Amino acid sequence: MTAGGASAGAVRRAVDRACAAARGARRALARFAPRPSAFGAAADAEAAAVRGVRNARTFQYHYAALQWALLLASLAVAGHRASVLFLMAASKVLLVCLGLLAPFPRLALLRRLVAAAFVALVLADLAAAGAVANLMAALAVGVPVIVLHASFRVRDDLEGPSTENGEEEEADEEAAVVEKREDGDTEAGPTRRSTAVAPRSPK
Repeated sequence: MTAGGASAGAVRRAVDRACAAARGARRALARFAPRPSAFGAAADAEAAAVRGVRNARTFQYHYAALQWALLLASLAVAGHRASVLFLMAASKVLLVCLGLLAPFPRLALLRRLVAAAFVALVLADLAAAGAVANLMAALAVGVPVIVLHASFRVRDDLEGPSTENGEEEEADEEAAVVEKREDGDTEAGPTRRSTAVAPRSPK
């Protein structure tokens, strides 16, 4: 294989990985905020709290990514370039470690310890760089968005079906009922005829 072919293959693989990452990001964004019908007010405060806890577990990685992006943007605007580079490198190390530990469900405690160590490093770096105010600003923007999303995001399996899907389901149900009736008539027919035609036994 020539050097040109090898470089072309490497470029093609890089493009494929970028496209796959873009598709994954689009699916994640579509799940996070699919359409206006996926949001609705809860019946009461207790229902809103239950929904918020459930959505916090379901979208924990979405919320973490949103808060992380806001923190990096706040640091970049304030000119803390060293902190931005450190946090980006630390986040990549964290993702690699969690990816290596993911196939081992029994190491859940170790994953939590790794995440806690990462948070401690981030806080220590922000304190050393004097960027605690930037962290507070990122939290002031991100936390209300997260709370609103967790409180109003309706679970996917509670959303009403679309009109086309509903019509198709009704048609399938009607067809199933008709088939059952026809089967019942077919089974009952010979029995009725045999009862009517059979001669009476002499007494």
